[in-house]
Amino acid sequence: MDVSVFCGMMQTEINSLKARVYDIMRAVEKSKGKKKKADVARLKELHSLIEHLTEMNEKLARACPLDWSKEKEAIEEKKSQLIEKIDIWDSQHLAGLVDN
Repeated sequence: MDVSVFCGMMQTEINSLKARVYDIMRAVEKSKGKKKKADVARLKELHSLIEHLTEMNEKLARACPLDWSKEKEAIEEKKSQLIEKIDIWDSQHLAGLVDN
């Protein structure tokens, strides 16, 4: 797979993750009090991870190096961190918030 194909696929995945974070944001908006404040702070972390992942992907797409295995590994690791955090939200918070 060449770098442009990888970057295109990664951008699609990033957009999908952004949509999941948007769903979480909508659910958090329905919560109240201290829980909402804590959840909003945690959402900032998700946004930061998405921004960082997007920047890494865009940088790789612009550079288009012959050997990009290190960059790919770093992007995949950051994506895994983001997915893990989103999955925790989905399992622990989102289901309960949506019903409120």
